Amino acid sequence: MYSRPLVKAPEHIVHNGKINFGSFFGVAKTVDIRGVKAPFAGVPTSTFFSNFRIKSRLAFVFSVDNYIGLAEFFDDKLFGLAEVIFWDRETGKKIAYHTFMGPSRRFVPIDTQESVCTSYAPRYIKISWSRRRNKISLSFVLRGDKFRPAAKAHYIARLSEDGKAEMLSVTPSPTTQRCSATWIVPMNLEGGLNLGKHRHYIKEIPQGKGLGLMLLNRTYLKPRSSSEVMFGMTVADGKNVVFAYSNTTQDALDEDTYNDNMLSVNNELTAMPPVVITHPFGLSGKWIAQDTEGMVDLTFNPVSLNDRTLNIVLMRNAYTTIYGTFDGVLVSKDGEKIILKNCPGIVKKSHIRL
Repeated sequence: MYSRPLVKAPEHIVHNGKINFGSFFGVAKTVDIRGVKAPFAGVPTSTFFSNFRIKSRLAFVFSVDNYIGLAEFFDDKLFGLAEVIFWDRETGKKIAYHTFMGPSRRFVPIDTQESVCTSYAPRYIKISWSRRRNKISLSFVLRGDKFRPAAKAHYIARLSEDGKAEMLSVTPSPTTQRCSATWIVPMNLEGGLNLGKHRHYIKEIPQGKGLGLMLLNRTYLKPRSSSEVMFGMTVADGKNVVFAYSNTTQDALDEDTYNDNMLSVNNELTAMPPVVITHPFGLSGKWIAQDTEGMVDLTFNPVSLNDRTLNIVLMRNAYTTIYGTFDGVLVSKDGEKIILKNCPGIVKKSHIRL
């Protein structure tokens, strides 16, 4: 059976110009990939140019009570994009909010000890974490309009003290001259979401329990890139199950050794093999995710799709976010079979041109 051991995370991802590739439990002090020597075809370039090619993404997936959703920040350095989208799992109805942030030195933070990522106006969205306070949280207050209600939410989780429930993946992107670093945190969430005609009318937020996943990624992004990522979270046979799989044009050439795929069962991490994601019946039809090691055999059944295309300055970002359910089997590093049926999840397919 496939095995990719997790070792303790290094103190720094890049040290003296060299990249510490691998899959780790815990996380480095910062998700900082600057300082790589000659990252582009071995040709020395200015620090300004090489750092400008580094793009960041911060995503917080939540599934609590009747709602499943995704809050996400994209940091292009020249500008930032923030989005919250969620679905009522009973009705399949989606509600999406977007906001644009002007130039800033950095939107998505790199500090893994204590930091915050915030969009203030016109929509307040905040993802924060603090090891000193042992917590990680998502909050948003979203102004409604004639098409959408106002929304307030607050979700909170506890960070593991030893970091063994967290994963850091540092992969070639796609060659060893460049890298992509992803900090992954599966979570047991508490909190809730409430809707109203106006945000000031929403006085209380229901408190429930559920599951979540946070990912912070920094990578030397290609001028043209595409990705397909899927997240799922459920309680199966009394165990909390959270997983994430992806296919991207940034994937390492040696995917068996380096990839971001993971499975968490009651906070026990398994570094998973490379997975092939296909949708032979179109985006709204059944998706298939399989590996060659017999550890992943899933189908994803879309319920609701959200398409969006953004053209900002020189960037074009076209993406589809889909809520649906997973059925199939996953196998952990211990050989335990996880049977999934109607497991709620989110898939996102995107194309970015810089």
